[in-house]
Amino acid sequence: MRRNTNREYWTLTVLRMGSDDFSSDLEGAEFRFGRFNWELSDPEHDATRIPQGLADVVREANIVDEALETGFTVEMTTRGDAGPGWTEFRSTVSMTGDKPWKSPRTLYTSPEGTSIEMIQILSCSRPRGRMPGKIWVRVTGLSDAVVFWAMENDVFKPPIGRQMKLDNWFEFQEGEKKPPTSEAIPLPGPSERQFRFLGGER
Repeated sequence: MRRNTNREYWTLTVLRMGSDDFSSDLEGAEFRFGRFNWELSDPEHDATRIPQGLADVVREANIVDEALETGFTVEMTTRGDAGPGWTEFRSTVSMTGDKPWKSPRTLYTSPEGTSIEMIQILSCSRPRGRMPGKIWVRVTGLSDAVVFWAMENDVFKPPIGRQMKLDNWFEFQEGEKKPPTSEAIPLPGPSERQFRFLGGER
């Protein structure tokens, strides 16, 4: 697939949190995320779990073990000829922010009925526009450079004193209510300028 320098192709890096080494399934695992290394999410304030739609894409790519060990890269495009390995998501509903400074969000649904949420990227130079009606998503393993950066910055480092969560001791039957979890990680929408996670313009 031809990669573009504008709003047709963009990425998000998702890194496994070393402080959550007990979780063994994608839905329960906790991650940090960012378009660039300097905007990596803060697990104390930001969502840490991936949405079901993205979990299904990871399984489709057959990199579940790698994702649970280190993480993965989310690739997104608005090109309809993305090719094999991509999952199509269609816009179903858009929501405005409850605060003037919060970006609008759009819910996208796959043919299987699972969903992802995407945040519209706003800038001072570009007025608010429409989010794409369709996007295609795929995931790939992290590059060695990103893995080394995460290791050097203690992203994978487990806590000194670990405390197991309720989920690790009990198996909840289908239909039972599990302990509340944080909201799912949102994906970024198209942006005018694209950069690699470790710096440098694409």
